[in-house]
Amino acid sequence: MEKILIVDDDADIQRLVSYNLKSAGFQPQAADTGRHALEMIAAHPPDLIILDLMLPDIDGNEVCRTLRQSEWTRCIPS
Repeated sequence: MEKILIVDDDADIQRLVSYNLKSAGFQPQAADTGRHALEMIAAHPPDLIILDLMLPDIDGNEVCRTLRQSEWTRCIPS
């Protein structure tokens, strides 16, 4: 089952996207900050990342830049 990480600080959006992904047969996980997302990705890289740009700590663009700089995470679609 493909793991998809949803990174959004809005809990309602997380629940809605998670629900739809589960219904489609995916395994969604959620993070509410950029820092939390990077920690989750380092521990268990997902197959895909749905990334909000406006996050409370590290914005989505910076999270994406950080992922692209690492050999281990640069190939994860986001």
